Amino acid sequence: MNYILNIGDLVTGKTKDVTYSCLGLGTCVGVFLQDRSRGISGGAHIMLPDDESNVFSYFKYGSVSAALGEMLQQFKVLGSNLNTLRAKVTGGACMYTDSLSTGQRNVAAVTLYLKSNGIYIAAMDVGGAYNRAARFECSTGTLHVSIPQTNEHRTY
Repeated sequence: MNYILNIGDLVTGKTKDVTYSCLGLGTCVGVFLQDRSRGISGGAHIMLPDDESNVFSYFKYGSVSAALGEMLQQFKVLGSNLNTLRAKVTGGACMYTDSLSTGQRNVAAVTLYLKSNGIYIAAMDVGGAYNRAARFECSTGTLHVSIPQTNEHRTY
């Protein structure tokens, strides 16, 4: 089964035959977590750092702390002790010529949140000036990232 995560979506579960996909990650960040010892995984499509989240409050999990806080809570409910989590992060591009640097601030906020919760960041494919598509395979823990504008494909 493939879950396509739209802006503000998050999914967690214990099923191994699942993939999580985020399409069109520009300034948004896709975060994929996995507890390999318990077979738990999850993905989130995060739109904004916490200091801007009130602008689009109709996205329930559109901010870093809302999305990652909920994901960690769901992992705990499913039996994870959070010490064995691994994260893979992608997105956070500089898509616009603005001074806000939303993509960079998203990446910084996600990184800070994960590290402050003791979560190991196994891979990051962030920044740049192009959007990405990401697919995380729960059965292998593999993250596939493609950049359509440059025809690049990366695997983590």
